[in-house]
Amino acid sequence: MQLIKLSEDDLKDVSSQLTLQRAESYVGNFYDCNLNDGVLTGKIRGNHGEYIVEIEVIGEGRIKSHKCGCETSREEFCKHAAALGLTYIYTPWLFSGKRIGRSDIKTTDDLKYHISTTPLREMFIELKSAGYSLADIADLLKISTVQLSGIIKDDQAGKTHQLTEPVKLACLYLLDKQLGK
Repeated sequence: MQLIKLSEDDLKDVSSQLTLQRAESYVGNFYDCNLNDGVLTGKIRGNHGEYIVEIEVIGEGRIKSHKCGCETSREEFCKHAAALGLTYIYTPWLFSGKRIGRSDIKTTDDLKYHISTTPLREMFIELKSAGYSLADIADLLKISTVQLSGIIKDDQAGKTHQLTEPVKLACLYLLDKQLGK
């Protein structure tokens, strides 16, 4: 993947401060992200369904154009486009289209990438085969099984919960250490 240069200042040049503030709640919630020939693409669930968002970047971080299925994007740089740009700035590895296996994690960036691209349900399937139940994991995390089930369901739907990443880290630890109960 050939990275492109993009900064928050580049986004400030094409959007308002209010748009950037509204974008914050969408940052990191994109899926099917891609970077191809200077064009960032990603999908996100918005207030009125799924949007396919696209930003074309040329030269030194200059944004040439953007596309989004929301009403606002027809008139101005929308919060979804701003969020896609911010997602790329903070987590460019999401745009590579590949996954890193647990055994290939060597850096904290690799760990962040693995956590963001590995579904929680997939981790729980592995944990179940290692003898852990949902109740075991919930007890370890000091949360209810209902709350843990909700986090897993949200992750499947592409929604990030405040506890999603800590739960994934705990799962990785258990899978890596193969701790007995």
